[in-house]
Amino acid sequence: MICCDYSAPFDQWITRLKYGKAHGMAKFLGHWLGLKTQETTHLLPDLLIPVPCSNTKLKQRGYNQAALIARHAGRVLKRPVYTDWLIKTSEASAQAELGREARLQNLLGAFQTTRPMPSNTRIGLVDDVITTGATLQSCVAALEKAGADSIVLMAVCRTPE
Repeated sequence: MICCDYSAPFDQWITRLKYGKAHGMAKFLGHWLGLKTQETTHLLPDLLIPVPCSNTKLKQRGYNQAALIARHAGRVLKRPVYTDWLIKTSEASAQAELGREARLQNLLGAFQTTRPMPSNTRIGLVDDVITTGATLQSCVAALEKAGADSIVLMAVCRTPE
């Protein structure tokens, strides 16, 4: 489930959320993601897991924007959000300037779960922006390794191809 392309005004809103500490944007974007998910998919998730950020980014920002978005989407969907079930285990290089292949290599083994995933449960994996899909691909691999059998990808925006 992707709400829209990463273009005006959404690109500006995401940037404000990520770098301008505009937490109110997370409420709006998460609420919207929850509504769009309800409207457009018959595969509603049973629970939400946000894509984790690195410890460096968490210390710089003081929050994980995907977790804030997931929290608000979870309220709309009436689903629990688990922010500690998936963690980033390596301080991979920043993805923003890398191409698809470099992103995939950069993220090999970068994520792991902290527990086995429940069976017969549809997991909503939440992120703010999908660029190449490398981050989500790496997260999905970690979730599947832990036993996840159904994953719904949820993001506010995707970069145009």
